[in-house]
Amino acid sequence: MDVDAAVRDGITFFTHKATEGTTIRHVHYGEALNRARAAGMPLMGAYMVVRTPGNNGHGAVPAQVDYALAYLDSQTPWWRTTPEFFIQVDTEHWGYDDVAPQYGVTACSLLRARTGKWVVLYAPRWAYGDGIPGNDPLWASSYGANPAVPYRQAYPGDGSSGWASYSGRTPTILQYGSRLTIGTQPYCDADAFRGTVAQMRALITGVDMDAVQNYRLKLLFENWDPTRDQWVAAGGDPAVWDAANAAGGARNGVKQTFNSFNDSFDTLNGKVDALDSAVHAIGAPTQDQVNTAVLNAMLDPRVQQGIGDAIASHLHVS
Repeated sequence: MDVDAAVRDGITFFTHKATEGTTIRHVHYGEALNRARAAGMPLMGAYMVVRTPGNNGHGAVPAQVDYALAYLDSQTPWWRTTPEFFIQVDTEHWGYDDVAPQYGVTACSLLRARTGKWVVLYAPRWAYGDGIPGNDPLWASSYGANPAVPYRQAYPGDGSSGWASYSGRTPTILQYGSRLTIGTQPYCDADAFRGTVAQMRALITGVDMDAVQNYRLKLLFENWDPTRDQWVAAGGDPAVWDAANAAGGARNGVKQTFNSFNDSFDTLNGKVDALDSAVHAIGAPTQDQVNTAVLNAMLDPRVQQGIGDAIASHLHVS
């Protein structure tokens, strides 16, 4: 698949089969995920197909999890340190193995405990109905007429019956076709998430990117008294600046706005203060020069992305 073309066509999350049971490895998994990473796919994952233990020689579910994780490590060693990477467990009724849903639930629990990653269970209504135990997020499938068209044309809508609850949960992801064209590739499975990329990223990483942006602004404005234009250029809400200014100054008002972050970042702020003192001790730049350098750096999109990535990697919640 041309993953670059898929990204250009608006695809924002991508998974690929890695293993099945304890005897099958998908030979294109590593190649596909590495190409997706290079193409800038925002969210990526791998999926393991769970088999009934003992069926056709497949091992117990813990052994299947071991098998999958070892293959991920060998083919995509970066997956463990990539916050946006998630794992999909696939359980279905195959003609050769009608896998019971509890095996998928067990795999999800083991993967979550072993990796700290967000794990989603592909267990469709047409196979299991209301018989899926536990509370894992569900990946449903409902193809309707399953037309062979560009993927956007086939999406049935956020209110379609494919999103209806079953097994006590509303699906988190819906697969709505298997013959769809994505980018330059026909006959693709296509899936939908009802929300923004930022919301899906927050679900997978456990990090609210709005909070990350607020923290970026806090770092900037604790060392700078911004003009309204500077605040807006850094991504701030002009209404917040106006309220802070009316309360007695943008700098003081902004610091009050971000009081909820103070406890979490006292250590980091102390290091920034120590660095600032050290810089002044050698008599190099003036305060205005330091402020200007901080502002210019914080407005650099590359710096903002780096801060976001660093926070995402250190605030991961499993």
